[in-house]
Amino acid sequence: MLFLFVGIVFCSTLFVFTDVAKQDRIATYTNSKAGRAIPDTSIRVKVQLEKTITKDMLVLFIVDTATTTESIKDVFGKDYGELTQYIQLNKLQPQKFMAWYYSSQPPWPIDVAVETNKIPSQLTGRIQTRTLEGGEVLIAHMWGPYDQAGRAYTEIENWLKENNRKAKANRFEVYLNDPSMVTDPSQIRTDIYQPLE
Repeated sequence: MLFLFVGIVFCSTLFVFTDVAKQDRIATYTNSKAGRAIPDTSIRVKVQLEKTITKDMLVLFIVDTATTTESIKDVFGKDYGELTQYIQLNKLQPQKFMAWYYSSQPPWPIDVAVETNKIPSQLTGRIQTRTLEGGEVLIAHMWGPYDQAGRAYTEIENWLKENNRKAKANRFEVYLNDPSMVTDPSQIRTDIYQPLE
């Protein structure tokens, strides 16, 4: 079962980061004649915001950098491979497959991460750990292609301004299904978490 889940997440991860990088996380395409950005409305994205309380999360992660857009899929393939091997060897239970982005253009500093049920006393290789402190978060539940994630990020920003709230920490993305197993791109699911002060 773990291998099936890892395979699904791995496939979705490759898809996620290739498309996200190409689109620079903004749902637009370039009109070559006019030379301006136009929203891509061919597939409607649905975003639902939810303010909730989360519990502490135990996270294994690898800090990495993709120097080019083309290298993102290789970085994630290697990092998730290392993380899932460690999880299996230590008999851990993966909870969420996630990522933190620290730039909107190359080079791409990224934390590739998996939430687990516990953290072993010894870590190996490049694997590090952090505990995400539970608390109030805003989650943008997104249904739609990864190349249109910009809409979810914009809705988070608008909500923060409208509600006079501040971000407490960096946002992170959680991948909920495998796009290669979804026949309708509008059913690809991603949650974007914004911790709140």
